[in-house]
Amino acid sequence: MPLISVVSLTFGVTNLPPSSTRRRVLAIMIIPMLPILTGYSELWRIEPSQPHIGFDSSAHPIHHLAAQAESRFNMMIKSQSQTLHACCAEYERRYGRKPPLHFDKWFRAARKQGFLLTDEFDSMMANLEPLWGVAPSDIRARLENVIAASQGEGMYRFTVSQGTKPLFHNPPDWMGQIFSPWFDSEILQTLPNLTLAMNTMDEPKVVVPHDMLSHVLGAARNSHEGPPLPGKNSDLAQHVDFLNIGKQNTWDALSLSCPPDTAARDFSLETSKSPFLTQMGFLSNVTLSKDVCEFPELHNIHAGLRHPESMTITHALVPVFSQAKASCFNDLLYPSPFYAEKLRTGEYKEKKDLDWEDKENIVYWTGSNTGGHSTTENWRSLQRQRLALITTDESHPITLLTQTQQPQGPEWKSINSTFAAISNSTRVRISAAIQCDDLACDEQNDELKIKTGNRDDISDGYKARYNLDIDGNGLSGRFYRLLMSKSAVLKQTLYQEWHDDWLIPWLHYIPISMDLRDFPETVRYLTQEPEGQALGKKVAQRSYDWSRLVLRNEDMRLFWWRLMLEYGRLLNDDRDQMWYRN
Repeated sequence: MPLISVVSLTFGVTNLPPSSTRRRVLAIMIIPMLPILTGYSELWRIEPSQPHIGFDSSAHPIHHLAAQAESRFNMMIKSQSQTLHACCAEYERRYGRKPPLHFDKWFRAARKQGFLLTDEFDSMMANLEPLWGVAPSDIRARLENVIAASQGEGMYRFTVSQGTKPLFHNPPDWMGQIFSPWFDSEILQTLPNLTLAMNTMDEPKVVVPHDMLSHVLGAARNSHEGPPLPGKNSDLAQHVDFLNIGKQNTWDALSLSCPPDTAARDFSLETSKSPFLTQMGFLSNVTLSKDVCEFPELHNIHAGLRHPESMTITHALVPVFSQAKASCFNDLLYPSPFYAEKLRTGEYKEKKDLDWEDKENIVYWTGSNTGGHSTTENWRSLQRQRLALITTDESHPITLLTQTQQPQGPEWKSINSTFAAISNSTRVRISAAIQCDDLACDEQNDELKIKTGNRDDISDGYKARYNLDIDGNGLSGRFYRLLMSKSAVLKQTLYQEWHDDWLIPWLHYIPISMDLRDFPETVRYLTQEPEGQALGKKVAQRSYDWSRLVLRNEDMRLFWWRLMLEYGRLLNDDRDQMWYRN
């Protein structure tokens, strides 16, 4: 444990003064001194294996998960490549091909700007991999068709030609302001000509049927046999159209991307994999917990899947850039311009925040009922409304843990209780009922006691030690502000985002399962147990520090640059020759 404590102190930098420039400098200086671990697991296709920690029933399950997360984080930090040669070797080991042209320029810029995680791009690469099984000419034609087919659907064309500033075709003014710095001269001189289809809507767009996905992945992995050839029937190979599935049940359209031997497609199957450490629902595998194919019941309890307010999708494999997606989508993820804009304008005001000791010892959330279109039949099952219904009903049955003395020593046992046991530790409220049928809006206003126009100020969340963050129509735009605050973040989400490889659950935030079975005991442990309160304080400090190290505008720019290097060669007919020669 002493080594873990030292490394955690160094990279979490929990004991240095807040807002200290020395914190970042210290972390950047120490990383090159750490030995590189060999044999690191191939992460880009599978969930990283968790360091094994024996389950001791005398310790609370959350304690185990926090220790596991710390081990995983320390392993990730110590394994990062410190030289260009090592980074290229690690890239080729993980992804089975050489890095793209101008990878050296990206690496040197990353080192110069204090970019800490030079190897952690597994999610990005997994999203791009199917496109290696499609001929570049077909990809380029599909891009033109998807943009033409999505007029008025929040899709915008961005083009880079001969290293000049990109042309922004009718995007919102603020979006052009965000993307423009990401195409500076340093980046542009490394990019070939390319066109991008940028989705600015909350919802993703691309759902590729599983048989098609399997075929192109097979072609991508057998690229040594020759590059994929263009489709013989160009009208079909390059065709793209959209299906409008907003305000209706989406299951038939979305489940097409699931393998036929999963519970989503074979209804005779029971879920065989578990993302939980215990039946209480504490998440031990956050990636698996979001898998809609393995856990189709998620479709019924997440508004964005069950009954989205608006959603148009295509079943064509086409590179559409989106801000967030559920596991059944095949969009390419990019840093959300909402995050970037909030960072640029300094949405988080530290002077309005309180120190941990001065905050109220509660879990706080307030917001509107967004997430999907609610009706009288579905609104009680959607994620935000379910939370409000549970936390405002003191008679609602819940399961908690209590420590009992057994002959072999103390042991945590589950007990039946009601929400009244923890109601003083939560403050949850829906502030507006929108995106609903008239009758459904009336029911929500009545049952949830919504007072129109009674919204909280941003700073109200800073008064609580714990802030809960929940999906809305898409990703939650408040996430980075909460991570940067002096409060700890509890995060309930079904969405994948660009930063997922860099934020470690149970270390930088506390994950909450979509069905909320773990929520009551998590609240009790964090607010009522001394050990839980100490963990909450540690998570708050770590997210405060880590967000300032890896969620900077510089990090978004460098992620974008590397994404463009990968994407640019995918579009090029000579892509098999566009690799960095070191």
